[in-house]
Amino acid sequence: MLIETGHLYFVSDDFFRKVNDPFLKINYEKTKRPHYFAFHDTEIDLFWLVPCSSKVEKFEKIIEYKQSQHKPTDTIRIVKIQDKKTVLLFQDMFPTTKAYIVEPYIRGNQPVRIADPKLIESLEKTAKKVIRLLRLGIKFTPTQPNVIRIEKLMLDELQNQTEHAKTLTERLRTAEQKAMDANRQQGSRDREDSKER
Repeated sequence: MLIETGHLYFVSDDFFRKVNDPFLKINYEKTKRPHYFAFHDTEIDLFWLVPCSSKVEKFEKIIEYKQSQHKPTDTIRIVKIQDKKTVLLFQDMFPTTKAYIVEPYIRGNQPVRIADPKLIESLEKTAKKVIRLLRLGIKFTPTQPNVIRIEKLMLDELQNQTEHAKTLTERLRTAEQKAMDANRQQGSRDREDSKER
């Protein structure tokens, strides 16, 4: 599946089971939530997923309080996605591999996405800033997922997949070489048989 810039996605239950972090917002049993804004970190080939929330009033109050305290508010962004206000919680973002992103969020038979390229650029800039801070060990909330541990798990998994793919490629090359050698030997025997006749 192609992960497109600006689109929202769902994450597999397998990811949450594997990572087993108590502060990740896991999938609800009866609805396909939460959904996430996906940002591709091309340097390490992981996707950072930013949880989306519909609790706009709650987070507007949090932003107002932080502003009154002269604290940064860029870990929470309220944006319009298809004419509906949505909260993006950069403070709770986490990395994953493409394999755990299972499907796009569809509403009214249309993929839910952010259409404005300037807004996407701004959100990706925020994501990069927050990732840098997370890697420095900054905690934005007491209930923040352990993204350093999750990132290591996902990078280890990517490396294992790469090594497995290399092993399979080497086995395939060996099998192809054996088949070519067997064909050559058979061809030589066939030529010798035809000379004897």
